[in-house]
Amino acid sequence: MVTALNTSIAQSDPRYHILTLAARIKPDEQDKENLRQAIKSFDDWDTLVTEAENYSVAPLLFTNLRESNIEIPSTSKRQLYALVQRHRWANDARAKALIEITEACQARSIQLIVLKGAFLAHTIYPHPSLRPMSDIDLLAPADKAAEVIKILRELGYSAPEQASSQYLSEHHHLPGAHTTRDGQGILVEVHHDALSGDVDASITTLNLTAPLQQFTINGTSNLALGHQDQLRHLYHHMAEPATKLKLIWCVDIVYYASHFANEIDWQGLEKNYPKVINALRLVDFIIPLPANVRPHVRENKGGMPAETGISILPLSSILRKPVKKRISDLLYPSNWWLHLYYGISPDDSLFLTRWARHPWQVVLWISRRLRASNNHS
Repeated sequence: MVTALNTSIAQSDPRYHILTLAARIKPDEQDKENLRQAIKSFDDWDTLVTEAENYSVAPLLFTNLRESNIEIPSTSKRQLYALVQRHRWANDARAKALIEITEACQARSIQLIVLKGAFLAHTIYPHPSLRPMSDIDLLAPADKAAEVIKILRELGYSAPEQASSQYLSEHHHLPGAHTTRDGQGILVEVHHDALSGDVDASITTLNLTAPLQQFTINGTSNLALGHQDQLRHLYHHMAEPATKLKLIWCVDIVYYASHFANEIDWQGLEKNYPKVINALRLVDFIIPLPANVRPHVRENKGGMPAETGISILPLSSILRKPVKKRISDLLYPSNWWLHLYYGISPDDSLFLTRWARHPWQVVLWISRRLRASNNHS
């Protein structure tokens, strides 16, 4: 059961605390001083490097340690530098692959929308290597998604003819397509909906709420979601069940909001998608919001929710556990995640959410998987 104490991982784990301080795209002098003070008496560097990679912030950690004039032990410095170079090479290979894919689809009059990291790495981050990725996510018109997979096969990708499981047969993206470019494995996921069926929202090419925006990769023009849809997507992706709520997802939404603060329709966002504004309030407990975002987000004056920064585990992971642990993990997720997922202000009670709304949501999650299994059989 969730503890009643208002806590965060950062208060109990000095490694996580250091990573939150390093999870900055544009650290100011106070950020750098806070990082220097936090690392003064710290000596568990091996685990810090491992956790930095697990939270997808190893390049930011290396960069901000260096820019804060913090001496890094030689072994850890080599490890972090190697991770930075690995992400640089991988993202360079993905950039080339993405250009090849979008040009091939444009030649067939198929408009692709680049999602998540492949877009963010080339816009809000000073260098693409600072934003680790595991795949390339693309949103295609639902009636063109299968054709995009066909084009990927023509480009040398291997892609299953059908989903490998009953659940994936009704997934929001088609089975991943794989290839190797410049010695780097490339995974491409073609979505017909940017959001999972586990959430009560949808982002497809037919229901966009804002004009698409253009961005360039190595001089080639690409399309991405408009600001309102982009923030909705980043929020829902961050709120989905996850083995570990990655700090890079918090960095994404905080610095996207900051990078485009003057272009975002904040009043429209508050009116139409208040969960996004609430998410920024909750992430503020982990990574403080930049000054140009604060006027648009209500200030947190109370204590942080219990177990801030901890997500609920994926259903597939929970259902592999002993029965008592399953019930505990399903019905007693962290207060912070409940506030995030259900859009509940950190100032408001979770009583009805925890004892009525969330149990019903669990029923819906399980029902969805059972329905997919029955349809597949």
